[in-house]
Amino acid sequence: MSYIKSIFILCIMQFSLICYSQDFSEINYPMSAFGSDLAFGFLGGLVNPQFSNIDFNGDGNIDLFVFDRNGNRPYAFLHKGGEGVVAFEHAPQYERAFPTELHDWVLLVDYDGDGVQDIFGAPPSNNNGVSVWKGSVVNGVWSFEQQMFGDADPNTLYYDFPTASDNIQRRQIYVAMNTDVPAIVDMDGDGDIDILSFEDGGSYLFLYENLAADENLGLDRLVFTTGETCWGKVKEDGNTPEIEINADSNPANAPCLLFTMLEEGPLATERHSGSTVAAFDGDGDGDMDVVLGDIGTATLVYLQNGGDTDLARINLVIEKYPQSEGGVNQHINPAAYYVDVDNDGNRDFVSCSIAKESGININHIWYYQNTNTDAMPVFELDRKDLLMDETINIGRYTTPTFIDYNADGLTDILVGNSGYQITSSTRQIGLHLFENIGTESEPAFELVDEDYLSFSSLLEFSSRLAPAFGDLDGDGDLDLIVCDGSSGPSNGDLFYFENKAGANQPLEFNGYFSEYMDLDPGTNLIPQIVDLNEDGLNDIVLGEVNNTGVAGSFRAVNYFQNIGTVTEPMFGEEENDSPNSNGIIPLESNSVKSNSPYFYQTENELLLFTGTDAGEIRVWNNYNQDTQLFTLKNDRLGNILIGRNSVPAVFDIDNDGFLELLIGNRRGGLDFYNTSYSVEGLDTGVENDFVLEATIYPNPTDGSFQITTEEKLSKVILYDITGRPLEEWKGGVNYYQVDDLRSGTYLLKVSTFDGRNSIVKLVLAK
Repeated sequence: MSYIKSIFILCIMQFSLICYSQDFSEINYPMSAFGSDLAFGFLGGLVNPQFSNIDFNGDGNIDLFVFDRNGNRPYAFLHKGGEGVVAFEHAPQYERAFPTELHDWVLLVDYDGDGVQDIFGAPPSNNNGVSVWKGSVVNGVWSFEQQMFGDADPNTLYYDFPTASDNIQRRQIYVAMNTDVPAIVDMDGDGDIDILSFEDGGSYLFLYENLAADENLGLDRLVFTTGETCWGKVKEDGNTPEIEINADSNPANAPCLLFTMLEEGPLATERHSGSTVAAFDGDGDGDMDVVLGDIGTATLVYLQNGGDTDLARINLVIEKYPQSEGGVNQHINPAAYYVDVDNDGNRDFVSCSIAKESGININHIWYYQNTNTDAMPVFELDRKDLLMDETINIGRYTTPTFIDYNADGLTDILVGNSGYQITSSTRQIGLHLFENIGTESEPAFELVDEDYLSFSSLLEFSSRLAPAFGDLDGDGDLDLIVCDGSSGPSNGDLFYFENKAGANQPLEFNGYFSEYMDLDPGTNLIPQIVDLNEDGLNDIVLGEVNNTGVAGSFRAVNYFQNIGTVTEPMFGEEENDSPNSNGIIPLESNSVKSNSPYFYQTENELLLFTGTDAGEIRVWNNYNQDTQLFTLKNDRLGNILIGRNSVPAVFDIDNDGFLELLIGNRRGGLDFYNTSYSVEGLDTGVENDFVLEATIYPNPTDGSFQITTEEKLSKVILYDITGRPLEEWKGGVNYYQVDDLRSGTYLLKVSTFDGRNSIVKLVLAK
């Protein structure tokens, strides 16, 4: 029997088709909370989502693409209800098609008229401009290719600007990536896509007019020139809380030199520069009106265009929009999106703040249903928790850990966080306990406590709670330590809760100690309890989520050795003094602004999983007792990138022989993934540790699929379940097609030129 066939058969017998490396796919375990079953509990959280329409699977239903700028995370939602119904299912198989370099703002618009949505977003170079990725769909598989425009920064759109001396200057289209969202829409009614955004002074709406239709260039061309440099005759003053309509002709207001003020004069609202823009025909008169959000207000302002498509002139300002139930009120920097949410063909109105740190994160996605037509919309407030009513949202900076708190043999989840931001000055914080109410092979979770141990009553202020379990006093049961991430004399504490229950009993804590052992190397600490030096005493490891430690030096993961006894632990409080260490993983660069540790002892080795500020998951092993350093084994596990500030925890939660990965993040949600790590350690069937990571999407597929990997492929071989080769592709191709096979489970072996391999499961469903 061949080697590969014997391996396949072994996999079938032991792991139900999971072999070599398990597919790094997302898992949506059943979840219930607040009295409801959640459709996608482990979504990962939504704080600052931006909304666009798309039809992902070509079924004619209007789906949603959501991009959360808080972590730069794309989401795909398929509409699964009928017409007029708000019902979605999370479809992560489509998310890997979106470029990883997307950040801050992303809108989908079909600019070339081919029926496929394209991407407009902030440039990868992090400048205040606009980049474009052209979309394509081949046999149901999506891909996006960045477009180049031949300027100094070729991935950024530019426009031709006529100067006072009749010269033409080439300038970059301006969108402030940190504070603004533009309108990408046909503003002048000529059939091509224009861009409306605030100019770099932040006072005037600048129309970048697309000449594709005017000059018969074809809609696939994006050629811009100066349109109205003070669109609508509106001036937003950056220094005073005013907005003027029919802005004056003062020479200091150069963009409005040609405009004269009408008799009604300026209108005052509380506004200043830094704004979001949405454009649609709100009054049904055939021209575009505008909705503005601002960095200094909680409300949206509607500007009605009393002009026409050739010359916009604002003649009405509604300061609190939509008018249903008093308008949007979202604390700071709201943005508006005109999208069809309920699949009835009429676009609705959605609003959410784009403020990453100071925006509210509960009841913060307001959905207004369009109760009239697309040509003459009427918006009625439907709910303030669009999509959030189907997922877990427990504030920002979630930090999970696994624990069987009630000793029923099923592993539960405890999650720390930085709490709900309810208003600008009000937060609600607490440890959240999710009980596993499923079975050993089919876990399911229920939120049973939003303030475990009444932790909120222990603190007047707190920025971030992070729990960890381990036996510190040698009595056989698991004690609890919780880091409070704030800094200051009464905060930034390490709390110790001693478990008095005994081994294999439900947790029972009697009181706590704060400022435990005076361990405090920094702020926003992530704790772990582990016997790192293998002396029989559990040590404490504290990861930092900032890059400035004591005296400004960079810290990654701090190690505090237990120098006490089995029953009386003792720790030296200075992380720089031996036997402690101020970094047990190599500091490759100071760009790593956070390292969130989680240890797992396999049958063969101690693994260290770390999350980072950028969001990837790293794996370390081979701890050296002499150097007190781990070796980097995998710098981006499974090509998983869940968004900023990833915090991992691992456990074989479904008893399939492989570890599952649970990840917290800065958005306040949780993600679950399969991994390729078995309970014995990395078990890939390949003799060396250089294992290729590859993911198939969509999976299941009806015949077409892509393979996502950062490596150059030498070949891909398709096998049936017995190990019989069916088809082989040489080199990497854009997409793969299998037409003549019946529905069922198959295996793909993916190989690189330097000998790395991965075998992943492919499900064919026709």
